[in-house]
Amino acid sequence: MALAIIITISLLLGAAVLLICGKENFKGIITPLLILWAGDFLLLYAKFVVGDSTSTFFLYFPAMILLGIPVIWLITIVVKSNGGKDSEKIVRAIVFSLTMTIIIVFAPSLKSEGKFKLYQNDFYAVSDAIFQAYDDGKVSVGEHYSSWSSNTNDLETPNSVFSSNEIVKKMEKLEQSAGVYGYNLVDKDVIYFSFGAVFQSISGIAICRNGKDLFTDETLESQPYDGVPTYKYIADGIYHFSDGL
Repeated sequence: MALAIIITISLLLGAAVLLICGKENFKGIITPLLILWAGDFLLLYAKFVVGDSTSTFFLYFPAMILLGIPVIWLITIVVKSNGGKDSEKIVRAIVFSLTMTIIIVFAPSLKSEGKFKLYQNDFYAVSDAIFQAYDDGKVSVGEHYSSWSSNTNDLETPNSVFSSNEIVKKMEKLEQSAGVYGYNLVDKDVIYFSFGAVFQSISGIAICRNGKDLFTDETLESQPYDGVPTYKYIADGIYHFSDGL
């Protein structure tokens, strides 16, 4: 959903600029605008899909490089405008584009809590399926899956981990739209949905069942990462976790 929204926003921005300056005038500024929009898209992706604050931070560098070049280019066009009718349209389009870029730069990132609330039905469906697979003896505590989409061939066998393609689709959706890159069954009652590792640190969503409270009972049957995990409460049985060195 978040990725689809980002693509829609990008297309709407392009359509708005085209409407403001007109098709003929648009041709003269299309190159810097395309570079600017590429930077806007990367920033939006970092803020609303990746989610993990560290990963988001490191995506800012290429985004800022993409933004810096066209911003200078577009400002130069504005300064050199001759004040004619067409120039005024171009200036308005540039000012609109730069204003939207500034808004995107300062917009807050979507945090783990927001990601869970936005995709909670998918998180719950996938966690229920993994817990059920454990109860059925199909997976074991300590197993890690970097992306379940790579295991879709298992669905063709009688002993498939999941009998429903719908669950695999939800996993792929969480990967593409929520930035979930891994699943760890760290305890018979705890699953880690990880947002990917940065250096030696990792974070994500921990989903518990059977009344498991990670604040009062931090004992896990499997410890997949080096370090002491920390947790932040989101909802009953739901935590944001951070782990690693």
